[in-house]
Amino acid sequence: VKMLSETMGITAVLNFQSESERTNWGINSEAINNSCRENNILMVNYPIREVDSMDLRKKLSFCVGLLLRLIRKNYRIYVTCTTGYDRSPACVIAYLHWVQDTPLHIAHKFITGLHSCRPDRAAIVWATWDLIALVENGRHDGTPTHSVCFVWNSGREGEDVELVGDFTSNWKDKVKCDHKGGSRYEAEIRLRHGKYYYKFIAGGQWRHSTSLPTETDEHGNVNNVIRVGDIARIRPAPSQLQIRDPTVVKVIERALTEDERFLLAFAARRMAFAICPIRLSPKQ
Repeated sequence: VKMLSETMGITAVLNFQSESERTNWGINSEAINNSCRENNILMVNYPIREVDSMDLRKKLSFCVGLLLRLIRKNYRIYVTCTTGYDRSPACVIAYLHWVQDTPLHIAHKFITGLHSCRPDRAAIVWATWDLIALVENGRHDGTPTHSVCFVWNSGREGEDVELVGDFTSNWKDKVKCDHKGGSRYEAEIRLRHGKYYYKFIAGGQWRHSTSLPTETDEHGNVNNVIRVGDIARIRPAPSQLQIRDPTVVKVIERALTEDERFLLAFAARRMAFAICPIRLSPKQ
């Protein structure tokens, strides 16, 4: 800590280390915090679980908001996690991409070129679309941002299986599912953020999958449902490993349009100014 202060001129530390990591590594947080105070360094702890794409995705916008807030207050900031391998570089990459308008691939190449690290690029992309959708009241109305593979596991050999839903011209058009062997049929669709009802047509019969999430609509029909961009997961958490959900959602990385870049920068700054400058926590 003394070296950070005297040699590097650091005045603030943004730390994403979790409590479990401190325990596992035998890190004395109290001693570090005391040393920071003695050396006039502001310590900001915001725990993110290690190797957890969903936790990083959910918290990344606040991380960037903290970083921007500290920069605006003229701090010289040391961004860290336990190893500097994933969370801290992801925060800096997202800051460059969202606030400094640096294309993601350039920001990623720049940071990974400084030292050996593997930031979760998919989580950064997910968080990017989440932030844009936040400004657009929960739905991204631009080009599709996610690739969704819909799976029907109750088919028969030679049977025609089709997919219909809110995303197929309001249930009018049908998407043919490809037979992948046995009872498995798949159809891949590109979708924007949002909630969608859908059904499968197997052998001419309209059916919903009992192995996938369902909801009853206003007319009393039971449909499968998917929420793209808010609850779809990148990697299952340990408690979810036993859940067999055949639907696969992949985020799409592409160059942002000028409007999307504007919305992203606006959203990142709005997030930063929603942070209390005194407590560096969300304003009440």
